[in-house]
Amino acid sequence: MFGAIIGDIVGSVYEWNNIKTKEFPLFSERGFFTDDTVMTIAVADALLNGGAANNFIDSIKKYGGIYPNAGYGGRFQSWLFSDEREPYNSWGNGSAMRVSPCGWFANSLSEAETLAEISASVTHNHVEGIKGAQATASAIFLAREGKSKPEIKNYIENKYGYDLNRTLDEIRPTYRFNESCQETVPQAIIAFLESKDFEDAIRNAISIGGDSDTLAAITGSIAEAAYDHFESWMITTTFHFLDNTLSAVINAWFDKKYPISRMVIEKTRWKTEGFSKPHRIKANFRFNETNYARIHFGLLPEEMEDKWFAYFENGKIHFHRSWTGHKRYEAQINKDGDYYMISEVIAERDTDLYRQANDNEDIHLFGFLLGRGVLGLNVDLPVERGDDEDIMRGWSNFGRMML
Repeated sequence: MFGAIIGDIVGSVYEWNNIKTKEFPLFSERGFFTDDTVMTIAVADALLNGGAANNFIDSIKKYGGIYPNAGYGGRFQSWLFSDEREPYNSWGNGSAMRVSPCGWFANSLSEAETLAEISASVTHNHVEGIKGAQATASAIFLAREGKSKPEIKNYIENKYGYDLNRTLDEIRPTYRFNESCQETVPQAIIAFLESKDFEDAIRNAISIGGDSDTLAAITGSIAEAAYDHFESWMITTTFHFLDNTLSAVINAWFDKKYPISRMVIEKTRWKTEGFSKPHRIKANFRFNETNYARIHFGLLPEEMEDKWFAYFENGKIHFHRSWTGHKRYEAQINKDGDYYMISEVIAERDTDLYRQANDNEDIHLFGFLLGRGVLGLNVDLPVERGDDEDIMRGWSNFGRMML
């Protein structure tokens, strides 16, 4: 579901300023999360709380109330801020742009489609509204299962009747803003089918114009499930646009150990070795929900000069040198009130591996790797806020630590 959030933020600046090209800055300082992100988080929250119709209604109204100016459609907004709990027969694309958590929560294709129907029908109970959500969730689940693009295409065409045979070059010249599922979901799926990687999928979606943030959210949600490689800077930059309320739901999802994204770096993605001579150092690092959510995603080396690999597992952040796999640091992260704390860092003290053997220098380097390398901050930890002037909006690739 994180791919939907990335697509939403990237597409936010183009929704009312369409561009018909793939050549544009992926992130803009003018970008922001919209109703697509808010409602995606609401659906995730509903699933964590039971996944019944009433859970979806409660969560949608809750997060809609927290973010009243996120850019909702007229009819949805009227429903959202009323006491009404009955659906209003919408076929809008809102049911599809928020559905991605269903594709990750489900343990089977049929469950993904059932959850998608429930999540949609609390507002978008028109057959097209439900179909758009189910088609998107099923594409996500099939991609998670490793199905090929032709297999996904055939399933969607045969089950949901969408025509996925047009190309983006055929769609782009005449495509205009359209908020319906039937004129958004097929185009978003085609943008995924024509893509070569996750970033290319987002660029495809935005390049056709229309409801850019929603198109990119739907495309991104499918592409995230299909592709294995994601550049760490995209993940870090995205978290710079989120706040602690939204991030707290992501952390709750992690706490329940539900699959959330292929963007999460696991230990098996790189060569790793254990400590030779572990040494414990007292520490005092503090950070917030958004920082903690970002830490879950880890750090993957992308080029030869990238020196560090990091992953999060069982409540601990681990840092390894990428060239050798030697472990350098490990730290347990614990919740402490409104914050998360690191009170101890374990460092490698085998001087045959690392010449540095100084507690202060180790704490400084660990804080630098976590604060600037993973979180992309321009301040050393401890960090209390992750969404203000301490953020480097013009963040480049802090994954490249030349140490």
